[in-house]
Amino acid sequence: MNKKRVLFIAATVILAVLLLFDIIMLYFVLVMREPPQTVSGVVFDPGATDERPNEEHGAAHGVTVAGFSALTVPADVDTVAIDLYNPIENNGLYYMTFTLRLPDGEGGYEVLFETGYVPPGKHIYQVTLSRGLPAGKYTAQLIIQPYRMSNLSTTNNVSAAVALTAI
Repeated sequence: MNKKRVLFIAATVILAVLLLFDIIMLYFVLVMREPPQTVSGVVFDPGATDERPNEEHGAAHGVTVAGFSALTVPADVDTVAIDLYNPIENNGLYYMTFTLRLPDGEGGYEVLFETGYVPPGKHIYQVTLSRGLPAGKYTAQLIIQPYRMSNLSTTNNVSAAVALTAI
């Protein structure tokens, strides 16, 4: 074999290996990236996040909803800042949904907001109310509903009275 033919074959093999490497890397970038936020058809609330706004990484946090008893919102505004949290300790066990509702005066309730599934360790920092509330004081009900991750069956929920003030 002549020297040019050996160099040509070597260059062709090197290019083929590089092309194969590029194809494999493209596969990992496109196919093996983080899966979409669904599990067995469950669609997670797109507002759930790991981080608090304006919080540095590593800062202490972990406010749970258990002590949530009062909420102040701007009057006549439907977008409200709130911290709803599914504790990281629920990892592998439970998703949660959060529902805030007001008595409608006819024995039923008006749902002001309801979240989608919130995975463990995630927060909801902003919700959109079904309507802005006129200034005043309200007695609302916050319902925290855990769902088993294994089959999405519900467990005992928490229903807490919330002193809701619109100012």
